[in-house]
Amino acid sequence: MPMSKEFEAELFPIFAKIIERFGSPEIIMSEWQIRKNIRRLNTAFAMNRLPFKEFFAVKAFTNPAISDIMYSEGCGYDCSSIPELRGSRRSGARPGDIIFTSNNTSQEEFREALGHGGCIPNLDDITFVDKVPDPFPELICFRLNPGNRKTGDEVNSIIGDPVKSKYGVPIESIVDAYRAAKSKGAKHFGLQTMVCSNDLDYTHMVSTVKLLLEVGEDLHRELGIKLEFINMGGGIGIPYRPEHKEFDIEALARECRVLADGFSDRLGYVPVFYMESGRFVTGPAGVLVTKIINKYTKYKDFYGVEVAMPGNARPGVYDKLEDVDGKRVYHHGTILAPDGTLRVGSTRIVTVAGSICENCDVLARDRELPEAFEGDYYLCHDDGAHGPEMSSNYNNRCRPQRLLICMDHTVRRIRRAETFEDLERFHQGLDGPEHMLKL
Repeated sequence: MPMSKEFEAELFPIFAKIIERFGSPEIIMSEWQIRKNIRRLNTAFAMNRLPFKEFFAVKAFTNPAISDIMYSEGCGYDCSSIPELRGSRRSGARPGDIIFTSNNTSQEEFREALGHGGCIPNLDDITFVDKVPDPFPELICFRLNPGNRKTGDEVNSIIGDPVKSKYGVPIESIVDAYRAAKSKGAKHFGLQTMVCSNDLDYTHMVSTVKLLLEVGEDLHRELGIKLEFINMGGGIGIPYRPEHKEFDIEALARECRVLADGFSDRLGYVPVFYMESGRFVTGPAGVLVTKIINKYTKYKDFYGVEVAMPGNARPGVYDKLEDVDGKRVYHHGTILAPDGTLRVGSTRIVTVAGSICENCDVLARDRELPEAFEGDYYLCHDDGAHGPEMSSNYNNRCRPQRLLICMDHTVRRIRRAETFEDLERFHQGLDGPEHMLKL
């Protein structure tokens, strides 16, 4: 959806100075917006007297400066790779601040996750119990695949049909998984699942929490296990389209309180509620700024920009797919003059395209936008999650710099733009014998 009025008020008055100092293209993040989104999550659960912790999904936006913000707000980290683990620890994360959810986990990943003081391992398959290095951790979690078990009348399964998914322990095997972990020495337990992505209907997440608590009761009855936490995963969406409504996080927290009360009445305790939001936290806090360098007409009109897919891969990656409304992936866009003035007035139907040799290299397709001029800037909204992280160096195109508008009213470069020399380094220094096999 359009960036918030507060974000506009931060960015637009200083836009020309940012361009003068840093140039373009760039992804601009708002520290204030990030902190606001985190605090909204925390406040919603606190108001309902529910123990809660957000574990930021590092894959959404990987950057030390952003990780430091999360740490200062009391967040943990949801990691799924060795670099994500190392980056989180560099920000100060303690073992209880990191959940490591890795699919198809290697021994190297297990060693990294459980070394350096450890973390909360979230195992994706029952066979991994025997592959976890000794000593077996006392705290263990499993990722649940609900299979055909309903989690609501209608579930947004953008990540796929659970029965066909590569993720999680099948629900029919979940008790056996915990039994195996107990036999290895586990004494403390959590339960996690994630069955949706970019979902705007909070009732789906309520159904997920209900399922987790039901499985928690099964584990208590079968094995005497008391879950220390349930992790409802991520999947909270943001309203990319102007007509979409926001995810009602406050309603989710209220209904979680009701479910927690019923669980407590039956079992005598309430587990801590974990969440792994990424997009909800950083998505609306970022905007891609890219200059319009060409205007041209073929069978349709185009605004050609400096960077498209290297700055936001989502429209290209999902170009042939449909979102929950049966429409193409959408990122709102606006046009600024070089002095930061918002272009308004007459409009035209245009496609905003980049320079990569793929027809899907677009930021907006057949969109009604204001009349623009070469030298203006196209702002691609909601670019603070997944878009830049999914990008590549196809055509040896370089990914743009990243800037952060800080709470102290400074603007910091938090990642420099890639250069051709950066890409060339991968091909250099390969003359030694360690890079050669003589047959």
